[in-house]
Amino acid sequence: MTQLTTPSRTEPVPRLAARGVGKVFDTTRVLDDVSIEISAGEIVGLIGENGAGKSTLMDIMCGVLEPTDGAILVDGEETALDTLIDGAARGIFRVFQEQSLVARLSVAVNLCLGAEARFSTGGVFRASRARQHARSLLTELGLDYDVDRPVGEYSFGERQLLEIARAISLSRIFQTSHPVILMDEPTAALSGTELEIFFALLERLRAAGTGFVFVSHRLPELLQYSDRLYVLKDGALVDEVTPSTTEAELHLLMVGRERADDVYQKSRQTGPSETVRLDASEIASTGLQPTDLRVHAGEIVGVGGLLGSGKNQLAAALFGAAASTGSVIVDGVEMRHRIASRVKARMGYIPLHRHAEGASLGLSVSDNVNEVSLGRRAGLDIRRRQREAAEARTWTDRLRVRMRSVDQPVRTLSGGNQQKVVFAKWLSQGAEVILADNPTRGVDAGAKEEIYELLRDLTEQGAAVLLVSDDLLELIGLSDRILLMHDGAVTGEIASPKERPAREEAVVALMV
Repeated sequence: MTQLTTPSRTEPVPRLAARGVGKVFDTTRVLDDVSIEISAGEIVGLIGENGAGKSTLMDIMCGVLEPTDGAILVDGEETALDTLIDGAARGIFRVFQEQSLVARLSVAVNLCLGAEARFSTGGVFRASRARQHARSLLTELGLDYDVDRPVGEYSFGERQLLEIARAISLSRIFQTSHPVILMDEPTAALSGTELEIFFALLERLRAAGTGFVFVSHRLPELLQYSDRLYVLKDGALVDEVTPSTTEAELHLLMVGRERADDVYQKSRQTGPSETVRLDASEIASTGLQPTDLRVHAGEIVGVGGLLGSGKNQLAAALFGAAASTGSVIVDGVEMRHRIASRVKARMGYIPLHRHAEGASLGLSVSDNVNEVSLGRRAGLDIRRRQREAAEARTWTDRLRVRMRSVDQPVRTLSGGNQQKVVFAKWLSQGAEVILADNPTRGVDAGAKEEIYELLRDLTEQGAAVLLVSDDLLELIGLSDRILLMHDGAVTGEIASPKERPAREEAVVALMV
């Protein structure tokens, strides 16, 4: 493990540092003697598999959690950060993967949350002062938002940029000259123009002296924008590397094994049978024009497109998660416009936002895995806890979910393991028509390979999979054929057999 020494007097003092930090939950040690540091105007990458300890480390560094061992230093001084506000007062800010903005409140109010007293007189919040502050800040950052508009009316990607703006807003309010922002998967939901805006903002803030800890499973991004990278594995720091490190070398450090040559397991692609398992006609909803599609047994049909293309709306409409018109037939049976009919027909839905729609974070792993069956038995007073726990253990073992027990709250699991629990919820009910919307978003390299293996297992057993993905290589590597969308309509279809996978440029040409 790399040991970092305390800087000498001739070296600049890090703006933020963790020294020998450890953390124990119950009897499980999730962090062990971790030391990292971030200087003003520096982007530090932090990588590791889901469950490696990245989020826990950042929680400790910003005041959400207290360390069991070790210390946090701000400007070289050991500091006790008991809350997020304590951290913010010292210039340490956190951008959470789940987002912490309040949807019903305006942009201006959200940019002041945590510091409302600074905009109050006699205990009364002065909205006009908050709006003036918000307009000035957003103009400075080059972001175009209506400060009076509720945050919930903006897209997920637009809200992610506002999360960054909120951190900078608080740094201005608390008069921090060189803030440090800890970002957990900030680009996971961004693509296209939003991604360009994000990195332009990042570079501008870095040049002005803001430091960043950047957690991402998109290795090319980390290598391109980080000054240094720390690698965590099983709660321990295994190395500190430079951006000249290759993706293959990072994968080996993170996972402990070489990356598979056939990472998408294209060689296992079975190809469709003649049996149509999902048949949709004229399916339409808000943002989705009338669309026809078929998915056969043993087939993965990919759906690609830019932000706003309608691909996410398609998956939601097919499952009944969004109001829609048209016909959906599963295994020869026409579905009613209710989710219950899809569930009964053994359809499963992996939504884009697992925290908001896929998993009940406050409930246990067991409750989540059994959620569908519990819904079917709503009104019954008898809970068969032992049977539910056994069912949950069966599926979490099969999907290799890393956890302490099935009684553990899902919110305490890593992102990749939360995603596996969402899969387990549907597979435990025998789902054989799977609608998966970016199932590997925010998931580490090792967990991605396991999800790819799972999708291949399912299709070999005759399942039909509709795969929506923002990852072009994933889309090409996993799909038998790919539907491309633009402005809510399918603009073309490209075959991607294992003998001749689709070409990237041909796929992109149909997206724009």
